[in-house]
Amino acid sequence: MKRKKQRPRNASRKFAQRAQTPEPLGNEASPTLHYAFFTILASGMFIRLLVFAYLGYFNNDNHLAVIDYVSRHWLAPHAGQLNQAYHPPLYYFIAAPFLRLGNLPAVQGLSLLLSMTTLTMIAVLLRQLPWINEQARVWCLALAAFHPQFVMFSLFISNDTLAILLGALIFYQCWRAQAVPSLSRFVFLGIFLGLGLLTKAVFLVFVLPLLIFVWLTCRHALTSRERFARLAAVFGVATVLGCYKYLENFLLFGSPFTSNLDFGSWTAGQKPTWTGAASLLDFNLLKLMYDPAISASTVHSYPLMIYGSFWYALIPESTFYSNLVTPFHRLGSAIYLAALGPTILMAIGASRMAVAGMRALPPHRILQNLSDRFIFELTALLILVSNLFLIIAVGWSSDVWSVFQGRLLFPSYFAVLLTLHAGLEWIESSRFTAKLASCFLAALLLLFLAYFIVEFWLSSVHPRNPLSMDHMPYKIEMNKR
Repeated sequence: MKRKKQRPRNASRKFAQRAQTPEPLGNEASPTLHYAFFTILASGMFIRLLVFAYLGYFNNDNHLAVIDYVSRHWLAPHAGQLNQAYHPPLYYFIAAPFLRLGNLPAVQGLSLLLSMTTLTMIAVLLRQLPWINEQARVWCLALAAFHPQFVMFSLFISNDTLAILLGALIFYQCWRAQAVPSLSRFVFLGIFLGLGLLTKAVFLVFVLPLLIFVWLTCRHALTSRERFARLAAVFGVATVLGCYKYLENFLLFGSPFTSNLDFGSWTAGQKPTWTGAASLLDFNLLKLMYDPAISASTVHSYPLMIYGSFWYALIPESTFYSNLVTPFHRLGSAIYLAALGPTILMAIGASRMAVAGMRALPPHRILQNLSDRFIFELTALLILVSNLFLIIAVGWSSDVWSVFQGRLLFPSYFAVLLTLHAGLEWIESSRFTAKLASCFLAALLLLFLAYFIVEFWLSSVHPRNPLSMDHMPYKIEMNKR
């Protein structure tokens, strides 16, 4: 019998698997695209500095109360004590010394540092993944650099800013573990996952996809013993680091997943969102374009609320308030329309990644030859879909409209960029569709810049209280449609 050829191990495996993954068309070095990439990275940093200068400290969630409690007691409050105390405590313990030493500007300065680090990590990973088309790489970085919701939610005094960074670090560490599947690199993957679990419960959806990632990455390059050692390292380290809040909730309240939805009467005014199957299927974009801010016409549609709050400030949630000012709120209408093209590309890209995953399952029996790209993208897609399912599941069970926020996808943001890349890769064979996609993306980015310019101008002419935590100036009549 012919002896089966073994795959190379450790560092040499990186180059062997890269050879299995053909470079996409148009990925040859281009000085113009190279300089464009770094110009966009610098511009993204500059935008964050400007937003930091003009944006108020808070969104609608009072994370300051938890930071202040920790800074005074050096203990984490339990979920029933404060509105945001249901979150795991890592961010609050990191922010507490900044509050003591430099007050609110220092705490928001921490957010700025985390936000810039996140953008840097995204840029580094986009540069290192060998299958990313160079032109698509520029578009993906531009989206991360200028996407207003992504920028703002990385700059509030909020645990979102740390969660977004840890999400990017997890994707980066996955690539490092693929390049060299050493035990230490998988331990670091477990550390980042554990820190995520110690920051925000959304990282629960990362656990199973990452365990699948470890198994697929190590299935042939390592022995069974080494493979199980890496699985145990990721799961064990993550569990030990991240279990605190879930264990506390179980001991105090009988459920590891206690949240502020379980306390107080604030949810009563946000019910009911569910009106039947239409709540899952309604994607009448005209409703969003007519009312760019949250309204009775959109509050019963899960897709519209997630789509709207992902791309634009659908919910008044900061001192940036052009979404409430005529005629500037029509920028929101234009953003919703322009974002339709990239959203379709992302859906196409996600579908392609899903189909590739289905074809890799038995009885097709090609598990022996999975490339790094396939494993990485499958992991990212599983995380993104699980993240989206979590939002819908919690929103449906609680029936509270403010749960349906697109910013809850931001810890999985790099997976979003991968779906965009896969969509751009699919259409590049047609010159017309490639140009059309470029037009949609360019229009969206220009609208993003216009949005920032308007907000900076409004903040200069009519500044708002930077200490405000209640930015929602009206109540929605939930029974009106």
